[in-house]
Amino acid sequence: MAQTAIRSASCPLCGGQGRHTFDAEDRNRGITLEHFPYAQCGECGTMFLADIPSDLARYYEGDYYHFGPDGDPMWETEQPRVAAAAYRTALVSRHTSGRRLIEIGSGNGAFAVPAQNAGFDVSAIEMNERCCQYLRDRQGIRAICSDRPLEALASLPQADVVAMWHVLEHLEEPGEVIARVADKLDPGGVLAITVPNPRSLQFRLLGKRWVHLDAPRHLCLIPPATLVRKGEESGLRCVAMTTNDPDGRECNLLGWLSVIRRRPAEGISLPRYKVGLWLSRAAAPLERTGHRGAAITLLLRKDT
Repeated sequence: MAQTAIRSASCPLCGGQGRHTFDAEDRNRGITLEHFPYAQCGECGTMFLADIPSDLARYYEGDYYHFGPDGDPMWETEQPRVAAAAYRTALVSRHTSGRRLIEIGSGNGAFAVPAQNAGFDVSAIEMNERCCQYLRDRQGIRAICSDRPLEALASLPQADVVAMWHVLEHLEEPGEVIARVADKLDPGGVLAITVPNPRSLQFRLLGKRWVHLDAPRHLCLIPPATLVRKGEESGLRCVAMTTNDPDGRECNLLGWLSVIRRRPAEGISLPRYKVGLWLSRAAAPLERTGHRGAAITLLLRKDT
């Protein structure tokens, strides 16, 4: 069937007109049986949720943020997340000499805590109160509890680093956020972003069944080249881009493991895990080259 324009579905990044691509369900968490319409912008290629639920917050309830029975976050015992934090901390350290860091969407501190331990002066913006309480009370990190990141950002001083790891895809105004972050950075500062990659091998093969589409929590999937251009419009130059970092490789594995389950949140048997692992290894030569991995990390620098 030919695609048709969706009434009032304008791209949240550039304002262009979107065309209906598919309807996706909440495969990852199964909170509802509803289907959510996604469109693709004819101008910049961004894939976006055409009709955002008015009760979007309920799709984050439950165990979205993982804490153990002792009150500590689960990431501390998860080697892939520890490795990702170490890589990210080294990456931003390599590209800026300043230490004032703002993280938007800090969650339970998987990056904020290691960054503080590495010597950064960290400010966190997070919408979940329990996460903010942990960051403030247990880690001594300045944490603002808000679901309005632009307002929270305006209340903070200038920064050398603004980090958004798997956050931009959750925001309703990604273009405005990039522009405001650029204003918040001092010259020489960097914006660090990781997002699902709509140019990935997995998305091209799996479409609406792709685990990293994560309907309806992911409101937009922005192509890497489009992100680079949007940064340039705000005076930010791309100095690093990869899909082959620890987080990217973990996202690749998660994507293939999720293919063989009806609901990715459900447990997985050992035989199915082995099948998913085989798929991941078979696809690795393609996914680890040409920016075809499931998640892409970019560093955009504000030149002096």
